[in-house]
Amino acid sequence: MWNPFKKSEEKPQVAEDLPTNYTPGQKILLEDTRPKFQSDISKGDVAASKEQASLRAAWESISWNDFTLEKLTSIPCFRDAGMVGFSSMFVTGSVILLYHKNINKAMNWAVGGLMLGSIVGWEQCRMKRKRSFQVAQMAMETVAKKEKPMKHKVEHDPKLLDQWEGRSGLKPNGPSDSKPWYKFW
Repeated sequence: MWNPFKKSEEKPQVAEDLPTNYTPGQKILLEDTRPKFQSDISKGDVAASKEQASLRAAWESISWNDFTLEKLTSIPCFRDAGMVGFSSMFVTGSVILLYHKNINKAMNWAVGGLMLGSIVGWEQCRMKRKRSFQVAQMAMETVAKKEKPMKHKVEHDPKLLDQWEGRSGLKPNGPSDSKPWYKFW
């Protein structure tokens, strides 16, 4: 079974996975790549895969290498949750220590502050990410619905063209031979 967290089995991105209009150094967007999984799975295959998936198989796929600092920091919102958790641990522990003058009680409250602060930081970051993805999706839909002006040739009204030529001294396709509208010293 392939484990996505094992470094030795990571597959480098090959040229066939890249879009055709890729230039070196260019950022690749998710919408520019092909899907990694097929979406046309039959119902029989889904039922068979659900039978194979079990808690034991999931437990056996976890290793200590999955909990390295490099792997954990690559999780979205892990850093934010840690920062909020540690800062709330420091503040809560300090306040309780100054108030009660009891180190054991302060350490207990600090651990509680770490747990609560981490949960709050995690949920706050996830909400922000979800909202930003929704805004990005709405922006992509708006751009997709927007009329493309370059696809249609615009027909100009002859009256407006006459006004343009008369007022500016310029023809729509370029400058005329008349006196220019600007003056150098």
